[in-house]
Amino acid sequence: MLNRLKWIMLAAFFSCVMLISGCAEKKQLEKLGLSTAVGYDLEKENHIRGTVVIHKFDPLAKNLTEIITVEANTSKTLRQKQNLETDQKLVSGQLRCVIYSKELAKKGIVQLVDALNRDPTIGNTVYLTVTDGKASTIMNMDKENQKIDLGTYLYNLIKQNVESEQLLLPTLFEFNHRYNDHGKDPVLPILRIKNGNVILSGVALFQDDRTVAELKGDNIFYLKILSDKFKSGTHEMGFDRSRFKKLIMNQEGNAFRTVYKKLFLNIDNIRSNTKIKLVDKKNLRFKVAIKLQSRLLEATEPLDLANPANIEYIEKVVGKEMEKEIKKLLIFFQKNKVDPIGIGNEYIAHNRGKMLTKKEWRDKYKDVKFDVHVQNTIVKTGVID
Repeated sequence: MLNRLKWIMLAAFFSCVMLISGCAEKKQLEKLGLSTAVGYDLEKENHIRGTVVIHKFDPLAKNLTEIITVEANTSKTLRQKQNLETDQKLVSGQLRCVIYSKELAKKGIVQLVDALNRDPTIGNTVYLTVTDGKASTIMNMDKENQKIDLGTYLYNLIKQNVESEQLLLPTLFEFNHRYNDHGKDPVLPILRIKNGNVILSGVALFQDDRTVAELKGDNIFYLKILSDKFKSGTHEMGFDRSRFKKLIMNQEGNAFRTVYKKLFLNIDNIRSNTKIKLVDKKNLRFKVAIKLQSRLLEATEPLDLANPANIEYIEKVVGKEMEKEIKKLLIFFQKNKVDPIGIGNEYIAHNRGKMLTKKEWRDKYKDVKFDVHVQNTIVKTGVID
């Protein structure tokens, strides 16, 4: 009797499941348009141009992607208008990258970012970026012959540079965290077109939700050192040849030609640890202590590395050069009233019980003084060419 009752209950359960499944809306992939990248441009005051890249599943389609551009005042209306121009229902669950034009980013992007936060189908790992020109230009690049999905390409471009430690993580989560933090400002990568390809050309510095400055070249490396830990980074430095005159080996019997006006060193396997500490609360003086371990991978002239004293000399020269460049970068941050490395967080931590607004911190920030100390240790030497 008991077994029979179990079978009846089991049959009833499966009947309910089948009934519910039959009533559920069937979403065939061919009927969905997966938004993999979206871009926003400022057309005029309170008027936004939105461009979306849609990935298709139709095997008979000529192109794998479709690009739709419309204009509206809000991102919600942009989505509604974009739906009117396609036979596929647009969904955002596969969104990989969001692009804001520099012109728009200078005005502020918090409203558009907030729209992403309110969409439950969009994850926190979406990458946010700024473009040198118009977002629509990047997204319509080589539109007729596009064989790859732009959203996936941009995602992979950013991801591999984050993993190789050349870029800070630019996710939606990270932007929100920095934006809502009174003592730290957001940073986002800058995209531009070069020789028909989209590349990373720098980093945009934000004051709240507006871009006010940007970094290029070596300064991105120093931003990474100040903001995060290196685990296996790499860096190139150039010096006046006279500073290494005593270390340059004579190549007797071998032809050696000086190709460069400077002597360049390349260090890799960089492991770093940075500590920022408020040492004088009254005079707003901070100590920035950086410890580096690295390998001397390459030099553009043959150096005598058999002598430990020569290694120590290189460590000292590299460390002093880094101190100089980091001090210049910190002053650059102050002049532009941006705090991407969290100096404000360290100050706020020493003012427990007293709430500090962003404006109050920015007023104090301009008077901050820095003592920078870099302890560089070369633990290995590689092949010297």
